[in-house]
Amino acid sequence: MFDFINYSTETLQIFLLVLLRASGLILIAPIFSDNTIPKTIRVGLVIIISGIIVSAVNHPEIQTITSLWQLTGLAIKEILIGFVIGITFKFVFMGIKTGGGILGYQLGFAMVSLPDVDTTGQVSIIARFWVLIATLIFLIINGHHMVITALVDSYRAIPVGMVSMTAPVSEILIKCSSYVFIIAIKLAAPITVTLFLTDVSLGLISKVMPTMNVFFVGFPIKVGVGLATVAMSLPLFAYILENFVNLLDSEMRVILSVWGEV
Repeated sequence: MFDFINYSTETLQIFLLVLLRASGLILIAPIFSDNTIPKTIRVGLVIIISGIIVSAVNHPEIQTITSLWQLTGLAIKEILIGFVIGITFKFVFMGIKTGGGILGYQLGFAMVSLPDVDTTGQVSIIARFWVLIATLIFLIINGHHMVITALVDSYRAIPVGMVSMTAPVSEILIKCSSYVFIIAIKLAAPITVTLFLTDVSLGLISKVMPTMNVFFVGFPIKVGVGLATVAMSLPLFAYILENFVNLLDSEMRVILSVWGEV
């Protein structure tokens, strides 16, 4: 059990390194990195998670730290592991924002944007709506538990202070980043196809009735059809999100196993 009163120097070093890895995770992981969560709560969460991990996981003896440069190197490596775990799950929400941006442009909502709490930039209103829905689904399927579990498992695969920078993690991470575009295309596909058929139908109507102003009538029709399709495709949205969260969780296990074998 981790004794906060009578701790040794080695235990303190382990706790600080665990704290750094957990901090890297909280900085980028979905839900935990949301800027709407107060910083004090996030800092407290990092400390609590670190204390539990130090108590629950057996840590081997770390090498003696003899210089500030060695300590800095270990700190950067620990933060990097947490960052990799967090960004792997973050790819799901990146894909959702990308798909929402594509859909917002097709619906004519390109000029209607909302502040993005993650990047302090602007995001499509459809993307913002999808992110809110995805956040609820992510919590329902215990995605936040998957993130914390991956952090705990990382200490079994990559013990504290034994991080290697020669592992081919970047290749697997690049592969995972491709899921951003796959998720965006799959989420936007039903609405994109529906809007394409709507455009074809309006084109045929303009040929049959040349006197009708198709541009004036077509815009509200496309918006109505698009929003109705978005509502009807929410079950498919939840299905795709759950599958990709589980897929990236599996990819995270591969990354940890490869990283731990080096």
